Amino acid sequence: MRHGAGATIVAARRHPGRSGRIGRPPATSSGFHISVTPPPVPAADVPTIHASQATDTPPESAAPGSLHEPAMPDAGGAVRPSLRQRIERLSGGSLLAALHPARWGLLVLALIVGGLWLVELGSRGSQDDMTVIRSATLMAMPTPERPQAGAPRLITLPHAWDHSPRLSAPLGYRVRFDLPTRAPSAAGSAGLAGMAGLYIERLCGAHEIRLNGWRLAVRGRLDVPRPNECLDPVLVALPPAMLRPADNQLDIILAAQVRSQVAVSEHAGYLSPVRIGPMHQLEGMQRRLQTLHTGITQALAMLVGAVGTAALLLAALSRLPYLGYFGAACLGWAMLCALLTGAHLPLSVPAYEWLTGALMPPIAVAAILSLMRYSGIQVRWIELSVALQSIVVPLSLLIAAPDRISTITQPWMVILSLEVLVALGVFLHRAWARSPADFRVVGIALGMTLVGAAFERMMVADEILLPGVRAISIGAVVMFAGMVLRMLQQMQAAVGAAEAGRLAAERRVEEITSDMERNYSHMAEMRVEQVTAKERKRIAADLHDDLGAKLLTIVHTSESERIATLAREALEEMRLSVRGLTGRAVQLGDAIGDWRSEVMMRLSQGGVELNWNTPDDLLMSERAMSARAYVQTTRILREAVSNVLKHSGATHCEISMRMDINDFELTISDNGRGIPMELDGKLDRGHGMSTMKGRAKQLQGQCLVESGPGYGTTIRLTLPL
Repeated sequence: MRHGAGATIVAARRHPGRSGRIGRPPATSSGFHISVTPPPVPAADVPTIHASQATDTPPESAAPGSLHEPAMPDAGGAVRPSLRQRIERLSGGSLLAALHPARWGLLVLALIVGGLWLVELGSRGSQDDMTVIRSATLMAMPTPERPQAGAPRLITLPHAWDHSPRLSAPLGYRVRFDLPTRAPSAAGSAGLAGMAGLYIERLCGAHEIRLNGWRLAVRGRLDVPRPNECLDPVLVALPPAMLRPADNQLDIILAAQVRSQVAVSEHAGYLSPVRIGPMHQLEGMQRRLQTLHTGITQALAMLVGAVGTAALLLAALSRLPYLGYFGAACLGWAMLCALLTGAHLPLSVPAYEWLTGALMPPIAVAAILSLMRYSGIQVRWIELSVALQSIVVPLSLLIAAPDRISTITQPWMVILSLEVLVALGVFLHRAWARSPADFRVVGIALGMTLVGAAFERMMVADEILLPGVRAISIGAVVMFAGMVLRMLQQMQAAVGAAEAGRLAAERRVEEITSDMERNYSHMAEMRVEQVTAKERKRIAADLHDDLGAKLLTIVHTSESERIATLAREALEEMRLSVRGLTGRAVQLGDAIGDWRSEVMMRLSQGGVELNWNTPDDLLMSERAMSARAYVQTTRILREAVSNVLKHSGATHCEISMRMDINDFELTISDNGRGIPMELDGKLDRGHGMSTMKGRAKQLQGQCLVESGPGYGTTIRLTLPL
């Protein structure tokens, strides 16, 4: 088979493929790989193509030692490989395939992350003109229950509220600082005092800030503190009128919850080191941390919530359980992120923290069930035991609230995280062996999660708030995108399979329709044959009963011998016709016996010697000849014998018969004068030759005549049985 202009298709191999859900029987897909081999070309016609001619660079512009350096013959006449060919040989593959842009995804992503990190480092600038205060004097502030202030003590910043809930009264922090004596920067003309600011990276709780006895800023109520703005850094401008050249006193009064009263450590009271410096530098630091800790976290939470809603809609449409669990996990995660970033809800602080801790188990359970169903694992006792945690944890939080919430949330967070990691590991193990496409989906999502964690680590020099929350949100969004892409691929494959099934069904319908038409035609032919056979039997009965009786009467009552003979011949011919009309098959042995007796009688009366040659196996054969074939063969034999007696002048006649698997052959030869030359080519015009050939043709056979003047005549009749 030729392909194109002179190419030969030499092989076609069928490659099986895999696809489909993990845990289900994989839907197989297949493709064909066709190897095309060009025809051989004489050596003189083969053009020499250098590496420079295979590219857009002309040969004369290829510099020595470059990738486009042409292959040059050495002193011995052998062709020396070019530099590009040597590099490809060392790399073990095509250089262009290795450097294809489709393989640059991870490289581009790494360059983007590294570039952002370098830009971020460069934008932080010098902090030589900034004062960082890392120690303070701490004292308990007076309350209605305890009018006296606590004894002051020196502490090191940062300071976390991890003390007993009984000591959760507002605390006062006092620090002292002097203004730097270096010259003012070019950013302002009023010196440091005109553009100085106070920056606290993390100040969690209701607070009041005083400078030299003057109130600078207030956030929240000290009597009812709430952990609503714990992620936002605090930036306060220091008015020059309130500043002294030296020995400035800064008082920070903080009211918050201790660590044991909150679900996560980011909601507990906390004071980070205090920075005094230029406002333009402090504003940049505030915007950067506020964007990372609050802006990006909330934006990703909203995106994850939209992803969860879309996943639930897809689960309702596709009836895939793992999408429903994934959507529930995403919606729960979005709500948890809103609580972690300080969403304002009309709840008391204990109820707020209880809700934060109670949301964690359902999210983890939904994620575990999603991975299990996605991997095709459905074990009832595992699902029930995992789901039971969604009831146990909230009940235990009710018992521990309000002063020991963290004692429940911390161990359960570790346990739930380990369970999710185990489910993820099981999924990756099964996907690696059963469905590489699903392995890639989850693997890419996991990789993006790690990239997000590394990115936030590079963006924050000090402490990271809510570590991993943003990375998990990114992973959830990427995983949903991979699931949707996977579903689209499966949908496309299903559409292709449906189209192939439709085409196969159409072909099957066409085949069935064609079979039905053939069967109908066959049934119609059978019906016609039945009617024809019935009519033939009726005609045969009429001939036998009416015409046969009358001819028999003439044979027995006629006084003329000639008339009696003619009547006897007509009666025999009528009986032969009746046998043909009745349609009953005749055994070959019986037919040969009838033919031999009739031919011997006729030739003996005409004085012609007969040599009858029939094999014994043919006489004993159980093969049958149809009634129609028997009648036509009998008439052909009679016509041939009549020609021998009337026209040939022969003294000897030989008749032979033989049979192979499907054909019956009858040969009649005589030693007569043969057919004259003037009738050569016109045999069908006389001696009944056309009649014999017509009868043979009706039986799908053939009748051949061989004759010459003085050489006798041979008639060969071949009929299919």
